[in-house]
Amino acid sequence: MTEEADQGVMGQMGPCGIVCAACVLGNGTVAETAKKTKEYIQGYGVEEWAPQVPGGSEIDFEQFYRYLDWAATHTGCRGCEKGGGPPDCTIRNCANEKGHQLCSECAELEGCGKFDWLQDYGKVLKTTLGGAKGRSKQELIEEALAKGDQ
Repeated sequence: MTEEADQGVMGQMGPCGIVCAACVLGNGTVAETAKKTKEYIQGYGVEEWAPQVPGGSEIDFEQFYRYLDWAATHTGCRGCEKGGGPPDCTIRNCANEKGHQLCSECAELEGCGKFDWLQDYGKVLKTTLGGAKGRSKQELIEEALAKGDQ
């Protein structure tokens, strides 16, 4: 986790139950990994010897570097509380409309389809939130960080 990203998302949890500091987008892991991957590939001259390895001549390194630059610049998330996350997030929009900090406050959580776009992870989040009814957001954040959950 980068220190800058850590400070930006520390103490945040989306209404969906994602703890921002434990999320690889929120804590800067994806962006930092993309940056370091490019540095390693260039630093070790992989582009020069790649054609001698099976499949290496098929790699478009310029395109790959553009992707890594993009990922290093644009995959950081500030967290929902600070305008991050998907702009059209159905979960956050619904929670805001209903005045809920967390979806665990909602009586409709069990049958809610707004988590479906997160696929299996959405089911995990709903289960976690279902068991968190009556607990504070701060308590859930501290518990998740202590366990290393996401």
